[in-house]
Amino acid sequence: MLDVNPARLATMATLFCNGLLYATWGVSVPVIKEKFGLSEGVLSLAMAAVAIGGIATMAAAGRWISRVGSGTASVRSGILMALSAGPILLMWDFGGLLVLLFIYGMATAANDVAANAQVAHLEQISKRSLIGSVHGSFSAGGLAGALLASAWAAGNVTPALNFICVAMPCLLAMVLAARFLRNDPLTHREAEGAASGAHPGLDKEAGRRLRTLGALAFSALVIEGAFYDWAAVYMRDIAHANAGWVGFGYAAFAIAMAMGRMGGDWVRDRYSHQAVIATSGALSLAGLTVVLSNISPTAVIAGFFITGVGLSNVIPVLFSTAGKLANEAGWAASQGLATTTRIAYIGLLAGPLVIGPVAEMVGLQLAMVTLMAAVSATCGGWLLLSKRTDGAPWMLPRQRHVHPSCNRLSNSN
Repeated sequence: MLDVNPARLATMATLFCNGLLYATWGVSVPVIKEKFGLSEGVLSLAMAAVAIGGIATMAAAGRWISRVGSGTASVRSGILMALSAGPILLMWDFGGLLVLLFIYGMATAANDVAANAQVAHLEQISKRSLIGSVHGSFSAGGLAGALLASAWAAGNVTPALNFICVAMPCLLAMVLAARFLRNDPLTHREAEGAASGAHPGLDKEAGRRLRTLGALAFSALVIEGAFYDWAAVYMRDIAHANAGWVGFGYAAFAIAMAMGRMGGDWVRDRYSHQAVIATSGALSLAGLTVVLSNISPTAVIAGFFITGVGLSNVIPVLFSTAGKLANEAGWAASQGLATTTRIAYIGLLAGPLVIGPVAEMVGLQLAMVTLMAAVSATCGGWLLLSKRTDGAPWMLPRQRHVHPSCNRLSNSN
């Protein structure tokens, strides 16, 4: 069996950089708000530019990744991601900032799909569950970015230099990762399409299922997007934390996400996915309740942590299922992931956009109540999908009868 560990570690490094840059952006949102004197509603435009850039590239990302290979795509998109992130806080014009954030959003979304397609390929050839640890590296990068940005703020160092000092090592990491990442071969549907000159189409049932997974991931990313973009603002304006603590809410969330995902492969191999998702929903709702109670800055940080533990395994479950389902349907994991993530990443747009305008009407604290509905929709929707598919959402109807013991999610990897 091929040793996939070098490629797995390179993929982890890729998503670590993705999370590092994204966290640096999230913690820097209050700096942008202050620099340009923005209201919550106008500030949402900056957040939306990143998400719209990602959504705009999703339609073509799957085809591009399957054409050049997930390894090559991970490196190229990662390089653009680092180059576009570096000068974010150097922009002097808000319109120019929106353009740069749009490009950054395109690069980071393509990098995310490519890295997920890479780990799906590695799971397929190794027959091991890997996606949890790879997604955990994104959260670990988020943690590192939040802590670095908080230390930067507490040290009264020029904020603009933070992005540059983070982006340059990420650029180097992308170049080094190129040596170890593996390009996935064409599937039989892609090979047939290449021979005939036609693009392979979606199986009807597989396409429907992938869109359903995308809708569930949409709700999950509404929560993640809101936390990434609004956690620092919430800590400063609602919890009234001092400058050195502003990034700790995001950091607690990222720590919990990293811990939960790093151990998620082990958990999902031993417990049914229904139990994992039900527990995820309960913990997430409990954590959000603590955050919204706003007893003290310390309690709010604890609430962010509990919510992160709850949410940590939701996206890995959904994305792993999407990649596996695409492979079962006979086409590239990147194509399936692009279908699912195109819908899912609208959640990153919807989260900040919903929170911003609603916050102007009822306040940021009450606006965050909408996240509880998103948790319920994601976890309840997955359990309903599981019931409708005989406990195997990753299998197509004609295949389920040959997998009588597929109640555990490990069989989806």
